[in-house]
Amino acid sequence: MATGVMAMHHGTVLFRRRRDPERGRAVLAAALYGGSGRARERIDRWWAAGGADRHEVWRGAWFLLSGARFRFGNHELPERVVPVLEFLLEPDPTSPYRPRVRLTACLPQTAAEPPLGVYNGDPYVQRLVDAALGFPDLALRRRLADLLSVTDQPGLLDALETAVRPRARLGPTYLGAAPPGHETRVDLWRGGEPNALLRIVDANPHLPRPPARPDDVDLALLALLKDRSDLLAAFEQGALAGRLLEYLGTWLPEQVHDRCRRALRALSAPEGVAVVCDRAVLGDAEAIAAVRDAGHRPADPAWAPLLLLLTRQFAAYREADPDGRVLQSMCKGDGPGAREDAVIDRILGLLGTDLPDDVAAAVRRSLRDLRPSDALSADDFRRGRLRRALLARATKLEPEAVAAVVDAGYLPEDDEDVLPMLFLTEQFDRYDREDPDGSRLRTVLAGKRYWYEHEHFLTVAERAGRPDPWPPAEPSPPNDRGTIRHVTTWPSSYGVDGFGGHF
Repeated sequence: MATGVMAMHHGTVLFRRRRDPERGRAVLAAALYGGSGRARERIDRWWAAGGADRHEVWRGAWFLLSGARFRFGNHELPERVVPVLEFLLEPDPTSPYRPRVRLTACLPQTAAEPPLGVYNGDPYVQRLVDAALGFPDLALRRRLADLLSVTDQPGLLDALETAVRPRARLGPTYLGAAPPGHETRVDLWRGGEPNALLRIVDANPHLPRPPARPDDVDLALLALLKDRSDLLAAFEQGALAGRLLEYLGTWLPEQVHDRCRRALRALSAPEGVAVVCDRAVLGDAEAIAAVRDAGHRPADPAWAPLLLLLTRQFAAYREADPDGRVLQSMCKGDGPGAREDAVIDRILGLLGTDLPDDVAAAVRRSLRDLRPSDALSADDFRRGRLRRALLARATKLEPEAVAAVVDAGYLPEDDEDVLPMLFLTEQFDRYDREDPDGSRLRTVLAGKRYWYEHEHFLTVAERAGRPDPWPPAEPSPPNDRGTIRHVTTWPSSYGVDGFGGHF
């Protein structure tokens, strides 16, 4: 019997029923699990009444789903989940969202996790998407998938976006996701065909939406999949450019790759253009093509000659660098984030291709003029890093690096590294003066055995008809088991308390 409180109103005694927070759950359980017709009538009446009565039924439904461990791994009780979800999927013409069912009538506007947890009767919106993808009851799973394919309810749209984000973010190579013979790092396909989540998202006419945060670049894939290039400008352009290039480096449907390429060429924001120019300097083929086609240029003109050179725009390069000062110009500017060693690698690689003679001569002149200036300046730090990178490549016997080091007279800053450099670059006149019998070089190499590679010294020695300067291998430490006292893991003695030895 319901408890009551007594109140006086104009001399009349009134009894008001106190609302029991467990009432909605109990009556709903009786209706859905116990088959009580009377309980079902009460539930339908409370829902139709709206307000607090409807809210009580709504929370009761989520209490029951929590009790059935809805989408909680192997602990889920599908036979207790199904009646509740079927109840929530019944029509409700008062719902402001499509489809007009009880579920869309009361869901929150976001898919954020309940602040007090699901065990307080708050809905866990994200689990509805999980159920549409993997609930064991196939018929109910399809009903949820059909609902998500047409809904405009903001919380459900947010849940779909939340499910897409980690799958749109490039991860490891997903086996079986791409068509045979291809690999992809995006987990939205199976055998090259859209998986269940992508089919839902692709069918929903209310996705994609403009991003709530510019840095939410994972959702850019939805705009690309549905050819909504108008939404791309709302993303942070530097992050977007990087993501577009990443997508071009893995398998995606060809139409998505085409949209990525168009978006790269349409970039106008300095942040996005800077990323593309940076990747072009590093040798990314798609970035190079975008730079050439769109005429992208770095924000600092001092880096333009290097970009033009490395993207093989030789006519424009000649105009930008008539004196062959491409590396010196780079040192004066604030350009891409490319490291100096990567720039040297690209320059040396370019010299190994069919460059026009005048361009190759200009680049070689620039490589041979990386000494510090007379008056120490800020660009000397970058010159020094370029010079050290060139010296490092010379120790690997890169022909162009060796020639530049010898012609320019570059030497390492550490005196201990001078003799190895002289030997590897075959500057034997000076080397013989510094180390007539080779003992100093052997001493240096003995202490820096792991800084150099024996094969490089052996190659130079054989080519020059000289003895191999590499020191003999260090003898291994003695391993006479008879001289080493070993400790057993078994008890070796017992004390007065019955314990001892080693365990």
